[in-house]
Amino acid sequence: MPAQDAAGAAPGAQRREIERLRVLVEASKLINSSIEPSVLYTSIVSLARDHLGVERGTLYFVDEARREIWARIPAEGDVSEIRLPMFKGIAGTVGATGETVILDDVSTDPRFDSSIDRRSGYQTRSMLCVPIRNRSQKIVGVLQLLNKRVGTFGKADLEFLELISEHVAIGMENATLHLSLLEKDRMQQELSLGREIQGRLLPEPPRGIAGTEIAARSVACFEVSGDSYDFLALPSGSLGLSIADVSGKGVAAALVMSSLQAALRVAAPLDESPARLAARLDRLIREMTTGRKYVTFFFGCYSPSEGRLRYVNAGHNPPLLLQDGQAIPLPGTGVPIGLLPNATWTEADVVLRPGATLVLYTDGLTEACSSGDEEFGADRFAALTSTLAGRSAPEVIDGILDAVTAFEAGSRPADDKTLVVLRREA
Repeated sequence: MPAQDAAGAAPGAQRREIERLRVLVEASKLINSSIEPSVLYTSIVSLARDHLGVERGTLYFVDEARREIWARIPAEGDVSEIRLPMFKGIAGTVGATGETVILDDVSTDPRFDSSIDRRSGYQTRSMLCVPIRNRSQKIVGVLQLLNKRVGTFGKADLEFLELISEHVAIGMENATLHLSLLEKDRMQQELSLGREIQGRLLPEPPRGIAGTEIAARSVACFEVSGDSYDFLALPSGSLGLSIADVSGKGVAAALVMSSLQAALRVAAPLDESPARLAARLDRLIREMTTGRKYVTFFFGCYSPSEGRLRYVNAGHNPPLLLQDGQAIPLPGTGVPIGLLPNATWTEADVVLRPGATLVLYTDGLTEACSSGDEEFGADRFAALTSTLAGRSAPEVIDGILDAVTAFEAGSRPADDKTLVVLRREA
């Protein structure tokens, strides 16, 4: 008789193992059929509904960075997203603590939010809420199942969910990675568009100014730049020219620069005092960035007939005036704008004699580094520009950029590079 029992038990154990494997294969195929979160949600909830006999379910993803759980749920041909803070409600608590919750009567648990039932007209009676863990036991999601049709939630339900949990976790991690790649691609497209738009905001150097040749170029180290230059026709007949560099790099710097450029184009024609212009722009930058960003800024009013340049240098790299065989720096006349409250600026002036060249630049050129981390430096930059005296404005820019690029020798640029060159013809 014992032998018969053992023989009879063996086929039963085999059938259970075969069934277990069948469920695993079915679950794996269903879960891995898509990496779209809303499709994954439908697959897993359908699996739980078929094998556990529940009415409804929700699959939440854990967002550690935002300390939230979230789900994408198909609804009337669309997909709606819901988000809950960690420790909020039963699902949020399970996501935070990793403790399974089984409720035969949800009304007995104060964490249950009955307002959702009141809005939807659905009545939640019982609930099983379990954490989804990956192979390293990290919680990647929460599965919440509602209203078991027959009986109550118990050991067999937990065993089934434990059986498929690792497959669910893999599917959820693949879906999260898919979303990250989609978001990265979207951001790259946005940045590329931003770079295109920003490039259009930088004007072409003016042509046809008597006795004057101007060239300009800006090379961003990332998709968008914190450097800027501009040329403005002023009511007096002078030419306004500027160069600026926002502290930091990337999107934030580019946004500040765009606002500065817009304000400059409005304010400069109203008052041709470079010092008062710096004060106006300073107030704008401080209000906009609350002290978290500042801008080095050079603005000059150039009279082509006289060669006179009235300027303010708000903490910017000293432009170099190539004249009489020298590279003469135009030093600062005040601090960067947006840096200090109650700052003031003074105005200076200089005369460009026929044949003189003025070189405006940003620190991405002087701070360019070789592969051995040696900086190009202000002295080397001044010596380089001196060798280019007498050449055309475009040739000066080409000569500087070629020399700096060769110095970097393939190392990744760390900052934007911008040049404006004005030459008074002999």
